[in-house]
Amino acid sequence: MEITLNVIREKIRKKMLYITTIIGILVVTLFSTDMGSLTIGGRNISDYYVLVPILINVVNFLAGAIALAMSITTVPNEYERRTSHLIWSRGVGQSRYHMCLAMGNVIVSWISGFILYLTLGIFAVINGYSNILGLILVSTFFMMIYVAVICMLTTALSIKLPAVVTGVIMIALFVGGAFRSILILVSAVLTGFGGTVIKRLISAIPDLAGLSKQAGNLIQGKPVNVHVIVMGLIFIWIAGLGILVFRRSEA
Repeated sequence: MEITLNVIREKIRKKMLYITTIIGILVVTLFSTDMGSLTIGGRNISDYYVLVPILINVVNFLAGAIALAMSITTVPNEYERRTSHLIWSRGVGQSRYHMCLAMGNVIVSWISGFILYLTLGIFAVINGYSNILGLILVSTFFMMIYVAVICMLTTALSIKLPAVVTGVIMIALFVGGAFRSILILVSAVLTGFGGTVIKRLISAIPDLAGLSKQAGNLIQGKPVNVHVIVMGLIFIWIAGLGILVFRRSEA
């Protein structure tokens, strides 16, 4: 727990939470402007039940980007500062140490996500939709899975790979996951062996877009696809196994 708290304190000292708050205010300001002339499916976009899926996608994408930025250097920085060697002297194993670092990343990213979701609540109250504040609170569950997938995968990869390589891989997974539905739509026209390979690769990407969609469905009273939630949890579990198994030679 002490290791996790140290990670949280370090991230807070780097003012990432303050940056998140500013981003949240900008999001509220952006979507509080007059958009009365825009419609989706014949419904005015100023209708919160129409706008909320868009807002949730934007907020989750921002939370995911922040989670990636905060997680990518945690493990490398600990080893570069040789903080790890102080931990070994206390008899703490690598598996426990790496998992504590991962949990620190997850918790700080959750805090950032909650700040961003607070902007959704503020927007709802300003526009007279305070009756769905409870649903917005429940929808943060999907953000928590969304962010945890990114943090856990990034932490696992950063144990074995250089930060630059981890960053390239995770940016590809993050962007691919956030726009996975579009990738599936585009890949539908592909045929042959190459098309099959690409479709297989897309299926291996975390369905971050699906998690955001389920949160939007919750607000709009539509059915929630439990399969998407289960798959998100499976990705977290796989990444967790990697964190427990992977070792660094510097130790």
